[in-house]
Parts: sequence; C-alpha cells; structure tokens
Amino acid sequence: MVRPTPRAAGGTRRALLRTGGAGFAAGGAILLGACGGRGSRPRVDTIPLPARAADVELLNQALEREHKAIAAYTAVIPLLSGGAQMAAMHFLDQELSHAGELSGLVKQAGGTAGKPAPSYDLGRPRTHQDLLGLLHTLEREQIVGYLHAIPILSPGPVRAALAAILGNDAQHVSVLRLALGLDPAPSPFVTGAE
Repeated sequence: MVRPTPRAAGGTRRALLRTGGAGFAAGGAILLGACGGRGSRPRVDTIPLPARAADVELLNQALEREHKAIAAYTAVIPLLSGGAQMAAMHFLDQELSHAGELSGLVKQAGGTAGKPAPSYDLGRPRTHQDLLGLLHTLEREQIVGYLHAIPILSPGPVRAALAAILGNDAQHVSVLRLALGLDPAPSPFVTGAE
C-alpha cells in the first residue's frame, strides 16, 4: 500500500498549526492536556541535604511564577469567551497541578513551600488580544525560569519533574501563540524568547 508523504497529506506540521484557527486552539488545548499528566510524584528525599537546600530555593522561585500565572488565569478567564476561555480554563487546571507538584517537591526536600502573594501586578489589559498576550508573556517567563533551573538542580527526579512542567508550559505557549494569530512553533527549540 502506498502512503502519502506527510507533505502531500497536509503540509508541514507548522503549516497545519498555522491554518488550524481558533478551533484548533480549543481542541488542541484539550488534546495537549493529556500530555501533562504524571502518574506519580518523584521522590527527592534521597538527594543529599546541601543539594536539597539549593533545590528548595529554585523550586520556590518556580512556584512563585506558577502562583502569578494562576492569578492571571483566574483574572482573565471570565473576560474570555469560546475556545480561548475553554483553553484558559484547562491551562489554569494544569497550572494548579504544577503548583501542587512544586509544593510537594519543596516539602519533600525539607523546605517550606512559598505561598501566593496577596496580589500580582498584571498590568491593565483591555482587549482580548491584551488578555491573551498577558498569559503568553507569563507562560514564556515560566519557560525561561525552568530552562534556567533544570541544569542546576540536583540530577534525577527534581529535574525530571521540572522538565515535564516545562514541556506542558511550552504546549500552552504554542496554543496561546496560535490564538494570538502568531506562528505557534516559531523555532524548533523551546527557549521562552521569541
């Protein structure tokens, strides 16, 4: 049986993402969400104590970025509609899961997980594009933070957990870029800088 090449069947993956539109953003968010699940929480109690202390600081920095993203999604969701609102609700659920996982890792490492600030400066977004742009910016900031932290964390379960969260946030950025009318995959590498 002759199978068409991927190009003949529908173009490149990037072209498919570009032409998917808002329906893809909503459907893609749901499909991509399945990639974000993790079956069991990694154990960090076997990491030497000095390394755990350094990890706690990095994990709490990541947790603070997650708290800010949670605050933004919570504030923005009522102002969105349709597929964008559905995707944002799904992403909020995942950000809450990320925060829970990071809090658990901090506690396992013998630290105290940081609490959310009473409020966050989210600027003054006025339009639908501004709201999506805010979420896009915060997701990119998380990616930059994870890319900074992963190589200096203790090897093993802590790095693996943050790498999984990083991958999930990269999916969020891709869907948000699509909703903003941007190329969802502008580079083959996830860097947080576009």
